[in-house]
Amino acid sequence: MSLLWPEQVSLHLGGDGIALARPAQAVLRLPLAEAWPASLAAVPGLPRGARLRVTVADHHARYLRLVWPEGVYGRERQAFVEHRFTTVFGPGPWIIRRDEDSRGKVCLAAALPAALAEALMSWARDRRVSVIQAEPAFVHAYNRLAGWCRGDGALARLEAGRLTIGLWKGGLWQAVRSQPVAASGERNWGCVVSEGLAGLLATLPDGGRPEQASLYLDALEAVPVGDLPAGWSWVERPHP
Repeated sequence: MSLLWPEQVSLHLGGDGIALARPAQAVLRLPLAEAWPASLAAVPGLPRGARLRVTVADHHARYLRLVWPEGVYGRERQAFVEHRFTTVFGPGPWIIRRDEDSRGKVCLAAALPAALAEALMSWARDRRVSVIQAEPAFVHAYNRLAGWCRGDGALARLEAGRLTIGLWKGGLWQAVRSQPVAASGERNWGCVVSEGLAGLLATLPDGGRPEQASLYLDALEAVPVGDLPAGWSWVERPHP
């Protein structure tokens, strides 16, 4: 491909493997090695100057809903975010990003292990390709589907062995949770998602629970519809 038109490539760093998607080619799936440099080294050669959009599975990411303390602005906010992630998830180190467009006192923030981010950027420099976007998978899914979501609700993202749910009311994030999950017997993935939503709602005060809301599901495969809490309804995922 001409360098005047650099190739667009999608790279997904999953919980148990790497998926590489290139135009007009089948998705290539590779296993993870023990360390990120070795995992990325197994990715086959890409055209020089290729532009990569990278998503990182929620298995590797961490999420927090933050409420800004009174009088905390500017650089103090970043220090506050870093302190909260260290308190909740340990010292990391983390690469942390927060929603710069958040309204009022509430903010959604995400973090990736610094070792992952550093290995990715080093690999891209060695391969002479450009990482133009790198997002945790839940953030990527919400940004892609936000225009489809209406009113109060929640987005549930189901990946292999993990469920991440972010819930909003009145345009503000009320809660976010990411946890390992498993299905077995009659407890199918629809039940897992429904139970995850019910568990998250149970952590909220009455004023933070929507009375009428929609659950939007982002999953790689079809998921049976489960019984949702009163006032909630399932909404099918649109075509990408």
